[in-house]
Amino acid sequence: MTLTAALRDVAERGTGHGVRLFRGDRERERAGFDELYAQAGRVACGLLERGVRPGERVAIALPTSIDFARALFGVLAAGAVPVPVPPPARFASLEIHMRRIVIAMRQSKVRVVLSDAALGSLLGPVLGGDGEEFRVLDIAAVPASSAVYTDVGVDAPALVQYTSGTSEDPKGVVLTHANLLANVEAITKGIGLTDADVGCCWLPLFHDMGLIGALLSSVLAGADTCLMPPEDFLRDPGRWLRVISRQRVTLSAAPNSGYLHALRKVPAEAVRELDLSSWRLTLNGAEPVDAELMRRFCAHFAPAGFRRTAFLPVYGLAEGSLAVTIPPTGREVRSVWVRRDMLGEGIVEFGGPDSGHCREIVSVGVPVTGTEVRLVGEGGGVLHSDAAVGEIHIRGASVMRGYEANEPATRATVGDGGWVSTGDLAFRKNGELYVAGRKKEMIIVFGQNYYASDIESVAGRLPGVAHHGALAATVPFADGDGLVVMVETRETEPYARSELVSRVRYAVSSELGITPREVLLVRKGRLPRTSSGKLLRHGARAVYEQWASASPDAEQPLTTDQATVE
Repeated sequence: MTLTAALRDVAERGTGHGVRLFRGDRERERAGFDELYAQAGRVACGLLERGVRPGERVAIALPTSIDFARALFGVLAAGAVPVPVPPPARFASLEIHMRRIVIAMRQSKVRVVLSDAALGSLLGPVLGGDGEEFRVLDIAAVPASSAVYTDVGVDAPALVQYTSGTSEDPKGVVLTHANLLANVEAITKGIGLTDADVGCCWLPLFHDMGLIGALLSSVLAGADTCLMPPEDFLRDPGRWLRVISRQRVTLSAAPNSGYLHALRKVPAEAVRELDLSSWRLTLNGAEPVDAELMRRFCAHFAPAGFRRTAFLPVYGLAEGSLAVTIPPTGREVRSVWVRRDMLGEGIVEFGGPDSGHCREIVSVGVPVTGTEVRLVGEGGGVLHSDAAVGEIHIRGASVMRGYEANEPATRATVGDGGWVSTGDLAFRKNGELYVAGRKKEMIIVFGQNYYASDIESVAGRLPGVAHHGALAATVPFADGDGLVVMVETRETEPYARSELVSRVRYAVSSELGITPREVLLVRKGRLPRTSSGKLLRHGARAVYEQWASASPDAEQPLTTDQATVE
């Protein structure tokens, strides 16, 4: 079966459900699954009339909308391969956005981009200047009067999903119809998804968590799907919760930062006006999962009927389609405390919350149906002990075979037997996976290993530091590498800024045992981020060096503070 055939089956079931777009608190547009299938066929016919051929890559540069779903299934119905790319957003500079677009165009040999009139006028001149031969088509003008559905094999490519590029340039993950349907089936089984569920998603649809975890999974289950543009959530996260309350939503998902945003922006008096009792599961993934934040979220929204058993921390990545592990549902979040210093050396030593040198890590569950997970040590051997940290390797029906037009990256990632190395580090306890961090984001100073996410977490929770506003990097100095912490802040008063620098240095030093060589304060929103809002660690050193060498009147740096490594 292909994704197009799966949509046809849902359309023929006649559940009366569909995809619904909410702007603000109101439903603005709706397409039933039967309508979506018919519209996909007309888009496919229009694409074929314009010279698109089966197997050809077609970029989709659209905001969250019903048009995105039409474009996605229309490209698939033409036998072509969708390549979702991010439209410009407030958390990504135009330069970063265009760079990602150009990478996708070059690697995927895209000739046709589906967009809308507004974005098309922006994309056309910029991409055309790169010398590529392609056309930007307004999705509203593409559908033909008749429908066409092109047959392809289940092992034909169905999606090129570009990675977020937090630690390196984005790579195009090539996923087949069989890969995606296997992952959707695994998600459906793991969370008990049925056509009686109602989903709500504000996550970007060009990102795998929004595209596969929310849109594809809900649509192919025949469940009503409520979409909300990310910018609406960012302006007012209460809109997300009001849609959940009024539409009796049962399933949703967000990264850690999304729950924090809601916690900060939705006051207690607004909580009392919500009814979240229908919300049976909310997935937490795509970022390191914070157990304390989930406890705070549960307590804050409990008066609205939110249940502690609703949280479901999960692990996944584009190379595995999306979902790799999911915990059993119907239970509270499980976590353990481990010593940070030993964890950096690859050893798991359990402790407790009373120790200042321990870190709480959350279980992300067990492998989903059809996916195998193993942990591999530094020497390449498979780890069987719960006392050791190893790199996560995956294989199975949902797992990619390689990257788009990038044989070196494929050879470096896909090993013997189809095992894919993820670059993520984890350990097991009682058969469940606990993710410790990214292998490429380890910071090594004087031979000691530290997780960048630990440093950023410690600095990021201090008063005066912007939400999700700390970035750690190692930088070469004359006497060796040193730790630099870049922090976003709204503080402008010199004394307050000096105090913030001191607090960052003291907190990192006292909790982690490493003193920053330098703390750099920057304006809120100046740290580099990916199109999905994640901190862009790839090139962080270069960004720091650019800022640190700028003139005192330059835009980026506000102040720097030097310190001696202790």
